[in-house]
Amino acid sequence: MSKLLISVSGVRGVVGESLTAQVALDYAEAFGTFLKPGKIAIGGDTRRTGPMIKSAVVAGLMATGHDVVDIGIVPTPTIEMAVRDGGFVGGIAVTASHNPDEYNALKLIGPGGMFLSQSQAEKVNELFKRKQVKRVTWQKVGVLSFDEHWITHHVDSVTNLDIISTDLIAKSGIKVVADCVGGTASFMADMFFSRLGVSYELINSQIGERFPHPPEPVPQNLGDLGEAVKRAGADIGFAFDPDSDRLAIVDETGKPLGEEYTLALGCRYILQHKKGPIAVNVSSSLLNDFVAREAGTKIYRTRVGERNVTEKLMRVKGVAGGEGNGGLIYPDLHWGRDGFLAAAVILQYLTSIPRTISQIAGELPRYSMLKTKVSGTRKDIERKVKAIAKVFPGSKIDRLDGIKISGDNWWVQIRASNTEPIARLMAEAEDPKEAKRLIAAIESVL
Repeated sequence: MSKLLISVSGVRGVVGESLTAQVALDYAEAFGTFLKPGKIAIGGDTRRTGPMIKSAVVAGLMATGHDVVDIGIVPTPTIEMAVRDGGFVGGIAVTASHNPDEYNALKLIGPGGMFLSQSQAEKVNELFKRKQVKRVTWQKVGVLSFDEHWITHHVDSVTNLDIISTDLIAKSGIKVVADCVGGTASFMADMFFSRLGVSYELINSQIGERFPHPPEPVPQNLGDLGEAVKRAGADIGFAFDPDSDRLAIVDETGKPLGEEYTLALGCRYILQHKKGPIAVNVSSSLLNDFVAREAGTKIYRTRVGERNVTEKLMRVKGVAGGEGNGGLIYPDLHWGRDGFLAAAVILQYLTSIPRTISQIAGELPRYSMLKTKVSGTRKDIERKVKAIAKVFPGSKIDRLDGIKISGDNWWVQIRASNTEPIARLMAEAEDPKEAKRLIAAIESVL
């Protein structure tokens, strides 16, 4: 049986095994106990198990005296914006994001529309583990209501940004193909691309019992999109993940750029219009360092996790940031990764200069990044620290998140995943062979 994963972002697992309706109810009660009195927003993605898990979550929140507003099948960033702008004390996104069909999860959103901090999450998790919840009497049980206007609010907020000109985008004649992967983008893409005025085609926008292909927007899963871009003669292709907080790009030839380019290109465009530092996680590409140097600004690195990046952006008054898995954050919009924000920024970038997306990407240095998964926990990694360090004598060792060893234009890192019961091993270098060698060097120690 799979293991229930409890982390700073919430709880996730395989439905019917580690994640049951009872677990969802208990965890929602813990979250409701943690929050101050007030209404809570709930939304989620399109997974078959969503209605069951959501019903349990609603019951748990109402049992702690909270009114619950179901805002429907919506992107996670839509829920974040609803919490911030709708007077909610918190929110829950019922989504396992990029994980396969059998998974589901509860992502906890605190006051202000941000994921919980480490200390806040620890309090919720402790309440859950100890079953220290406060239930109310029948007279104080919360009320359930529905409000499905928040996607419109999300589209309005993105398209009204000062760095986005819908008039210029509409006049550009850009043609887009978007892969909705049968997820929440299916409910927002028509309104979004119509508002921008582009010619567009959606693929995998029908909702089924399973995702049409593995849902993580990585190059090996974007074959359908690449073919559709070539068939349509489109200028660009966009791939969303199921909860639409990540975006990957396919160029006009049908070739995936790799999800790291979403963040780098998004930050590059924003830095052409806003002055200030950027913040990215420690596992994001060296492309971001180039973008920061080019703009004459500072780049800050954080532990992996959206909240870690947003906290840094808040402290340093950053103008943009995110995570290299395709997650762009623009604080002037909200404090979270947002796939539709990223799409708007990239389209604005294309509109602003007479070059193709492949030509724009070609202006950045070429790096090869390899990512793989290995069995292991944080304790396993800690036991191997000295052995790993010996493989790279004289190199810089960074313990911010796992172990990251770096040199001139290369780095390799191993860290325990926040969302899966595995360790993530990744390397980046100018030469693909060097990246493979770095991965192999770590694997030899493990």
